[in-house]
Amino acid sequence: MLFVKIIFLLIASTSLFATNDLQSNYYIKNDFIMLSDIVHVNKENDKKLFVIDKNRHTKRIKKRELLKILHENGFDNLTSKHSYIQFTKKSPIDTTFIKNSIKKHYTEKYKNIEISAIILFPMHYMEELPKHCTVHFNTKAHLSNKGILYIKTDDNKKIFFKYKISATVSILLAREDIKKDNELTNVNTQKKSIILDKFKAMPLQGLHVKHYQSKHNIKAGDIITQRDVVGLFLVKRGSSVSVNFNNNAIQIYFSAKALQNGRLGDTISVIKRNGKKIRVVITGKNKAEVQ
Repeated sequence: MLFVKIIFLLIASTSLFATNDLQSNYYIKNDFIMLSDIVHVNKENDKKLFVIDKNRHTKRIKKRELLKILHENGFDNLTSKHSYIQFTKKSPIDTTFIKNSIKKHYTEKYKNIEISAIILFPMHYMEELPKHCTVHFNTKAHLSNKGILYIKTDDNKKIFFKYKISATVSILLAREDIKKDNELTNVNTQKKSIILDKFKAMPLQGLHVKHYQSKHNIKAGDIITQRDVVGLFLVKRGSSVSVNFNNNAIQIYFSAKALQNGRLGDTISVIKRNGKKIRVVITGKNKAEVQ
């Protein structure tokens, strides 16, 4: 019982000294700023704090002025790292088309992505969207859960939007330390679902499509990206290769010596036992077929 009381006191004291930082920007629905736009209050305790000037869609308020008003309304634990707090009126536009474009962009990059929410707003106030436009992303947009995109109108005008998505993606982790040039397998790697945040490069999402080997040492627990791997050499120079020759009428297998390293789908030179050199395509581990 004493232990429970101690825990309760710790929680209570923590809440007393906890601080809540104000955001640098708040998005509001109306031409005025309500207390509820900043903090959670009951409807009967809500009140109008400021009015946005006509012909404007934003209002900047000094930190001291805003904190004083909030303190007068009983919110003494609020602080701010910003000199000014901005309030921006939300544009009354239907962004479904753009959100669908964001969803398509990310699902094309990540096979097992699960998107739970997309937040999107124009960088300038808009009454309506143009009737015809195309959506454009930064070339590395998919590596982060947030960014800036633009829509392009028929007259080549660009309108910029900020966006953020909440999503989980499947990636490949190093299960153990992987040395340079080692093959990636289900033994030394594992798939894991994580929250999409920011990647330095496109993460591998599995080993079911290609065979890979490490370009350098990879530490256990690291996310494996495309920068960390190259295609696995299925045939190494000097090794014996089983070659298949098929001309529909007859199928022949023979052994040859590889004169080059080769990955899946590569064309390399091999030398037959009679000394004749031929070109073959790599089809598997120490396997190839005549080109």
